[in-house]
Amino acid sequence: MMMTDFIREIEDYLERTGSKPSRLGRGFLSDPNFVSRLREGGECRPSTIEKVRAKMAEFPDGPPLKTSQDAA
Repeated sequence: MMMTDFIREIEDYLERTGSKPSRLGRGFLSDPNFVSRLREGGECRPSTIEKVRAKMAEFPDGPPLKTSQDAA
């Protein structure tokens, strides 16, 4: 049940902010496929759930955009 609730939180956040799933994954975890994997039945660690929840609270208007300079 916990994963279902977490996915619902993500879906609500994406709808509210108008963000794409890949932007959330890239901006919060450097993983553009994160949301897709969850939607397909994937799981993640409790620490990852807490990190994403904290980032959604920190960035209420949407995930930050990663730039090529961020990788350097």
